[in-house]
Amino acid sequence: MIKYVYSIDYPVGQKRAYLEWVRSIADTLQKPDELKSLASYDNVFSASPQRVVEFGFESLQDAATYFEHPEMVRIFEGELPQHGTNIGVTVLRRLTDYVKDAG
Repeated sequence: MIKYVYSIDYPVGQKRAYLEWVRSIADTLQKPDELKSLASYDNVFSASPQRVVEFGFESLQDAATYFEHPEMVRIFEGELPQHGTNIGVTVLRRLTDYVKDAG
């Protein structure tokens, strides 16, 4: 499992606008078959990052294909910088070292 984890801060006073934008793109984000999971989190303490969004894929190739779709390029390269600040991306690979039955 590959996770792309976006960390995002809301522009000052723009949390509501950000959430409205997210609602307008949610179906588009979820549509491609390459995406296996999608979850978002708000920081309980309102500290940075204020929001974390996780995209799950079976492989790096699936992730690359997903982010190369023209609508994803538009969202992540064109629109996201207009709706969020201090945007960071971390790419993680799931390991099995904490799984009880992993031999």
